[in-house]
Amino acid sequence: MGKIKHAMESILDEVRSVPKGILFSVLYYAAVILVCAIQSAIMDRDEFVYDLSMVRGILTMVVSVCAIWLLVIRAHSARLFCAIGTAVTIGLSIVDDAFFGAYAGIASVTGPIPAWLILGLEYAAGLVVVHYFATSREPRAFLLDKIDLKRVDPGTAPSHKTPLRERIGTWQFWRDAAIYFIVFSMLGHWAEMLFCRLIIAGVFMGDYDPTNAMLWDQWLFPFSAEGIALVMVALVLHPLKERLLERFNGNVTLTFFVSFLINMAVCTSIDFLTGMAVNQDYSLWDYRALPFNFMGQVCLQNSLVYSIAATVIVWWVYPAMDALLTRMPRRASDGVFFAHFGMYLFLAMLHFVVV
Repeated sequence: MGKIKHAMESILDEVRSVPKGILFSVLYYAAVILVCAIQSAIMDRDEFVYDLSMVRGILTMVVSVCAIWLLVIRAHSARLFCAIGTAVTIGLSIVDDAFFGAYAGIASVTGPIPAWLILGLEYAAGLVVVHYFATSREPRAFLLDKIDLKRVDPGTAPSHKTPLRERIGTWQFWRDAAIYFIVFSMLGHWAEMLFCRLIIAGVFMGDYDPTNAMLWDQWLFPFSAEGIALVMVALVLHPLKERLLERFNGNVTLTFFVSFLINMAVCTSIDFLTGMAVNQDYSLWDYRALPFNFMGQVCLQNSLVYSIAATVIVWWVYPAMDALLTRMPRRASDGVFFAHFGMYLFLAMLHFVVV
């Protein structure tokens, strides 16, 4: 109990040493994230239009999440980022509320007077934050830690060549895994759209649903299965490829062939198990009319396509992304993560949470 009490007192002393303007700003950004998340959750995703409101929501989330991170680590760049980022989001909010009907949507839920009070409070608090960081000397004295984007922190970012058992316990590994999940959730959606376009063009066999709004209209809808698949590449398939290369004494041809077969088995298994879990009525896909299918859940054509994509990712795409994140300065790669996290938080609340 004594250690816990001492730790709590140390935390309180640390908080008391933070300028009130910084504390107010952190609370402001936290409130903005909460309000934006609630608004996203109560929206009907089938009626949500990908317009300025989408840009506003994503940018607000990204700016708020990154601002809190920069303030917590006392980054020197936080002052400029908070002043400019908050000013831009307020400007977008005013335009969206006044000219694109966002105010009307809020007023329809809360009533006109509460809506004006909410928006007025949001704008007033935001302008206070902008004025504070733009004119006050207090944040200049508090935010002393300058970020040198040309400096790479040695030894803090293990690459894919480092054994998995040594990387898996590091912040960098899981940070990068989260980035891969978010990025490939988006890319997976667009790849699915391209695949359907190729079916239309006659390149591949199969059917598609031209009325599927989730696929065609909601083009930022995250396809989580593809994101999970990329994390699996980082955790399983790429380390396995490296082990095979070592086992076969550097024989690239043999390693590539065996790696492709393993990728094919894994991708087909995931596709089949997913189908048996959520597609037993064939409402999502139906391969029964295609040759070399099994129970209508998997077919040879799609297994080959997925396996080729997985092999390209295992051998070239993932190592290139990992090398890029490894060479980046620690805080720059952290910034990439928090920016992606802010974007994904908005999209997840919009598409996956039903209130």
